[in-house]
Amino acid sequence: MNSVSFSGSFKSDIYIKSKQKDDFAEKKAKIVELDKNNENDLESLHNVSLLWSKESSNFVPYLFSDFIKDNEFKPDVNQDHCLILTLQDDNFENIDPKKVLGVTLFSEEDIENELNWLQVQPKNNSVFAPSNRRYKGVGRAIVSYIKNQYTGKPIYVNSSNTAINFYKKLGFETYDKDCPCSLHCEV
Repeated sequence: MNSVSFSGSFKSDIYIKSKQKDDFAEKKAKIVELDKNNENDLESLHNVSLLWSKESSNFVPYLFSDFIKDNEFKPDVNQDHCLILTLQDDNFENIDPKKVLGVTLFSEEDIENELNWLQVQPKNNSVFAPSNRRYKGVGRAIVSYIKNQYTGKPIYVNSSNTAINFYKKLGFETYDKDCPCSLHCEV
């Protein structure tokens, strides 16, 4: 019988906003890092992708694909980090996809860092479902966590057109005037 190792490493408490009647109040959530060598973590990420694809189109399948592939084509990548923001309080070796509010893939590189993917649960996305939102600040909380944890090198992101203003509000600036989706932030 094969033993299965579990991961889902807790990283930090983080605060977002949760809808309470007609207003939003502070709510504690967790940042958890998944391990690409852990079958349970990969299954959890896959299940998030399946769940969110029922709600709307999402980037999680692409994030998943990038996360599991070897970095042989990106020799300057030291380590990829797949982080989730979840309302789950414990038992991170068994992530409940219904409690995941955001997912990101972040790469630590030699000279700079890259925010490869950032996806907020589609039904809580302010662009696609502004009136149905139950949570606010999910994407902001994930980016803030990354900016606070991985200092000393700029963070680059190739944003979708709909997210450019989101990143600019978080201190990112366009670095290529011919490509407004190419942004970076000094940390």
